[in-house]
Amino acid sequence: MSLRVRLLGTIIGAIVLFFVISVVAARLVLQRDLFSLGATQVTNGSSAFGGYWDSRKDQIRLLVAQDAVSDTLRKSLQTHNVAALQDQLANIARTAGLSFLTIVDDNGTVIARANDTTKGTLKADPLIQRALTGETVSTATLLDPSVLAGEELGPQAQETITAPDGKTVVAHDDKGLALVAAAPISDQNERTIGAIYGGVLMNHYYDLVDAATHALGGSAAILQGDAIVSSTIIQQPEGTRTVDEQVPPASGVVKTGTPFTGTDSIGGTEYLVHIEPIQNDRNQVIGARWYGTPLAQIDAIINHTTQTLILWGVIAAILALALSIPIVQRLSNTLAQRSQQVRAAAKELGVAVVGSEVSGDHVAMTKAAVERSGVLIADLQSSGVNSPKLTELKAVNDELSGDMIVIDTLSQEMSGRMQQAVTRVNELNDVAAGLTKLVTGESG
Repeated sequence: MSLRVRLLGTIIGAIVLFFVISVVAARLVLQRDLFSLGATQVTNGSSAFGGYWDSRKDQIRLLVAQDAVSDTLRKSLQTHNVAALQDQLANIARTAGLSFLTIVDDNGTVIARANDTTKGTLKADPLIQRALTGETVSTATLLDPSVLAGEELGPQAQETITAPDGKTVVAHDDKGLALVAAAPISDQNERTIGAIYGGVLMNHYYDLVDAATHALGGSAAILQGDAIVSSTIIQQPEGTRTVDEQVPPASGVVKTGTPFTGTDSIGGTEYLVHIEPIQNDRNQVIGARWYGTPLAQIDAIINHTTQTLILWGVIAAILALALSIPIVQRLSNTLAQRSQQVRAAAKELGVAVVGSEVSGDHVAMTKAAVERSGVLIADLQSSGVNSPKLTELKAVNDELSGDMIVIDTLSQEMSGRMQQAVTRVNELNDVAAGLTKLVTGESG
């Protein structure tokens, strides 16, 4: 594998590893932070939903309290003008959006209703009892079937409760969750002569949840116990409201009175929700308020951010490769040139070594020739030949013999140096081969 391929592979691998780690880390951090932010938002939304609930309860209390001091109602009650009372109550209830409005005498006997002419008694009702003692009360409560029947609200309150899997849990629940208020009606002498009792039944009543959702966004629901009685939750894929269905996380809220923040699946949609308990005037938990936003919104943000990171990561990788390829190419070319230069230097040094070996052989041959000429001169002198020229020749030969000794010493030293040069040549060849293999990936 060539240097170019390895360098580019390393760069690409580093980019991909960094990119994958960054995307995974960003996704995990986003998931955690957005879930935490979503939990805060649904908690705040639930508090705002609770504000709508309390506001509606205060409106009912104020309306009932104002009606309790109405001279028209008081006079009609004193004269037992039932027809006039019924008309007046019906007009007030219709204008104020109340589900029922009833007047009783000081014994709790029903005198007139906004919805019906049925008489009866509310003497056993604890709110009526308190109102007849002079107290104005306002609370959330569960209306008994007898009260609902007297106000003709039984059909609105009836429900068949199902579990999330569609199985029937309660065939008929005839009680109703309502916001109610009761106030005493007094004569001119401040003596209690009766009470007025009215409110809004929340079962299958959607004005409150619609108003909250319109202002806050998200989805809202009111639960009687752990079952939905009113909501803006859309049932998928039918597109209808989700009602009369149990909410498993609400069971713990109703039992302990502790709010719940987490996930809940309703109507085929996964929600991030906050559930708060609904209490009556005796601090008993009788239901819950549910507020949530689809988790798909958080998932959409996470997916969009992840896709954006991937897109920009790919662009960054392309730019990094576009910048790195020329650099790697130049580096590879430079190393290739250095490899060629090393090979050339090794070749030149090899020629010099060969030349030195030839020169060493020539020195040895010359030395041998000088020694032979010295032997011949000595033989001539020993045979009686003696002339000035022979003497001069011997002197020259002796001088050459001394020079050859020096030359031979230098030659031997040069031979040692050449052996070192041979080793260096081999090393240079190895370096050149290594550079070639590094650059091209092939032995050469």
